[in-house]
Amino acid sequence: MDTISRIGLWQGRIVLTAATVIFTLISLRYLIDPVGVANEFKISLGTATAITNLRVAFGAFPLGFAIIVFSCVISTKRLLRGLFFFGTIIGVVTAVRIYGVLTDGATPESLKVLRPEIVMLMLSIVGILLEMRRRRLLIVHKQQKIENMLAT
Repeated sequence: MDTISRIGLWQGRIVLTAATVIFTLISLRYLIDPVGVANEFKISLGTATAITNLRVAFGAFPLGFAIIVFSCVISTKRLLRGLFFFGTIIGVVTAVRIYGVLTDGATPESLKVLRPEIVMLMLSIVGILLEMRRRRLLIVHKQQKIENMLAT
């Protein structure tokens, strides 16, 4: 494995580890204190069902994402799948955030999280490209080994 492939492998794992931490932290905030988080954004939760729905939408889904992404960190075979998964999620989140800023107006809170979302999107794209390159090189290396074995 060449240096770029090794860097790519670790870069992908670092991105997915960061994603796991981010999803877990988001999840825990909403699972532990959905009313407090809603109050931070001046959102009123009028019923127990509203509180539970907030826990599910913003607590359970990110926790599920964290578990999926973490399973891809620990398996080299699933690394590319995890990068695509996270890239898709963060890409959609970033697009919706930009749409919200353009439609609803730019607030300091929205712009504060938009920058890291764009960085994470770019890092996931770089990770995907590096992992695809690493896999192509592995295939070429295996083919060369087979050719060398057949030639002898």
